[in-house]
Amino acid sequence: MTKPTKRPAQTADRREKHRRIVAASRARGRDLRLAMAEAGVKMGKDGLPAVGNPKRKARCAADLALFAATYLPNVFGLPMSDGQRADLATMQTVCRDGGRYAFASPRGDGKTSRVEAACLWAALYGHRRCLVIVGADIGAAGQIVESIKTELRTNELLRADFPIPCWAAHLADDVALKAKAWTWGAVNCSMRWGKDGLTLPVVDGADGSGCVIVPRGLTGRLRGMRLKIGKRAVRPDLFAIDDPQTDESANSPSQVATREKLILGAIMGSGGPGESVAAFMPCTVIRDGDLATRFLDHDLHADWQGATRALVTTWPDAQDTLWKEYAGLRRDEGPEAATDFYREHRDAMDAGAVLDWPQRYEGGKELSALQHAENLRIDLGDSVFCAEYQNEPQQEGTTLMYNLTPELICSRTDQTMPALKLPDWTQTIVAATDINPSFGLSTLAVAFGADQRAHVLGYFIENGDEFLSTADDPPAVISRRVSEALAKIGKFLAGSGVTPQTWIIDGGGTPQDTVINFCAVSQRVCGLAGLTAFGRSAREYRPYGRNKLTVRERCHLVSESIARRWLIWDSDYWRETAQKGWTATPLLPGSCTLFAGNHRLFAEQICREQLIGKADLGAGMRYEWHTQPGPHDFGDCMAMAFAGAAFGGISSSGAAPVLEKKYARPMVYRPSMNGRGPRW
Repeated sequence: MTKPTKRPAQTADRREKHRRIVAASRARGRDLRLAMAEAGVKMGKDGLPAVGNPKRKARCAADLALFAATYLPNVFGLPMSDGQRADLATMQTVCRDGGRYAFASPRGDGKTSRVEAACLWAALYGHRRCLVIVGADIGAAGQIVESIKTELRTNELLRADFPIPCWAAHLADDVALKAKAWTWGAVNCSMRWGKDGLTLPVVDGADGSGCVIVPRGLTGRLRGMRLKIGKRAVRPDLFAIDDPQTDESANSPSQVATREKLILGAIMGSGGPGESVAAFMPCTVIRDGDLATRFLDHDLHADWQGATRALVTTWPDAQDTLWKEYAGLRRDEGPEAATDFYREHRDAMDAGAVLDWPQRYEGGKELSALQHAENLRIDLGDSVFCAEYQNEPQQEGTTLMYNLTPELICSRTDQTMPALKLPDWTQTIVAATDINPSFGLSTLAVAFGADQRAHVLGYFIENGDEFLSTADDPPAVISRRVSEALAKIGKFLAGSGVTPQTWIIDGGGTPQDTVINFCAVSQRVCGLAGLTAFGRSAREYRPYGRNKLTVRERCHLVSESIARRWLIWDSDYWRETAQKGWTATPLLPGSCTLFAGNHRLFAEQICREQLIGKADLGAGMRYEWHTQPGPHDFGDCMAMAFAGAAFGGISSSGAAPVLEKKYARPMVYRPSMNGRGPRW
């Protein structure tokens, strides 16, 4: 007996009914209004949720400082200083009416917190439609956006008075797909929520409807920003530029100029036709002439308002008496003894002092904001304290052995000599490659005369993604990438028309044996023989011992076999010699010149290591160098090139002293190089 089959029409009807039930269930799950009602939110007669405290919301609409203190009590827990209130008042004007404002305040003064409060206020009250948070890098900007998202999602006060955007964020539970699916009246809210920013729900009558907040790095993608809200495109109308410089960029005039151009061009010019972009920029002065000081200078940027505040406005009358005694007690006997001394003489020690933020001190350990400031100055030192907390960086007090500046090096450019053109006096050509796997392989070629005059023929950096490595990469991967990059560089040098007689390659920046193994086969691989070089400080350099084939001026050749050889050179001596070449009169013996072009970045690298002291302590000459932040690979290349020229027979005296062995004793054991190469 067989079962009766169902009719096709009945099956289709059931499927359609099931589809409708599932669709209705999903729609209820995506309906933001229904989800809020189920969470207990009361709806008004207009169909929008009721505001928890309309009077509170209205008061804060006219006062950004009040908004920050009212809705963000966990962030603004201390009473605000007059300076902080002035900053917020100006930021309020920028958000509401437009304008541009830069302000420098002490480290730890809450600059970033004020930026977050201003962005929330501008977005929720509808003063701005597209806000871009710009940091020194994308990571710094992303942290600010994440903090704003956290407040929207978890702040109960905001949720009570700004219900639609905050409930949408809260119920989405930090899940991008949930936020994207929200609907209101069967219409998608076009909400976005992710690491790349957020878009508040598009709902008629809602707070901040459709406002966009996105993070960007200053040196990242800023031009042509055009964001979509549903089917409508918007352009940025407010930029919050938070601490746009790093210690490295502040010490580099070229990076300062680049970042300044980005702010003036890519940021300020990103508005639509005929539209002006508003911006505020909290910053810290790191040194004179850095990005912060330029935007705080009204003469340089008349369209920017600027304000600078210090932790201590006026130092106390007893700064050079009682506070010096306090500093000695803190260093010698500890903080408790110093605090007891301050407690006993507080009236006299406080007299005459004016503090920007009197409430800024550590309760239980410190008695006042003045004591807090004095402790910072004692513990950090005057140089750091003045820059980070007073916005008054001190001038560098180091005394240089000779005056070497990027301007001086750029002045040694010979505009009659294009790249790769050899001077008439050329005796030999030396190429040098410095290896920095995470930054690139820097290479230059230098023509030398018999009197040690030098002319840079060209330089470049090989930094393709296929050649770069990180500290997490296995040594085998780093070795392979470095070897491939060296092969590419060698082929270029061999075919450049000015093939070097000597190619020196730094062996200290790669895994053991990488460069030595490459140089053993480089003639066959790329048509140019390379010579591995290991630099030693003047105190460590020893020009005697076993297994040395050739000894020349402050450098010598060591051999393990016919193919495996390397050069040991005095890095201090040859760096000083190469740098002094730029201070000499061009075309005279020992001088350095450059081919025609703009060499600012090259010159800055040469100057990042400055000689500030040199003395013979009996066990060898000792050099003291002041190294500024940033790469100095081309400076290392120049020093290696001079050592390579000396190995080729060109010395400071004009005639190279040579000591050669007919045979080298075979090596039985070679100790570990530990990333620096062998020590002999």
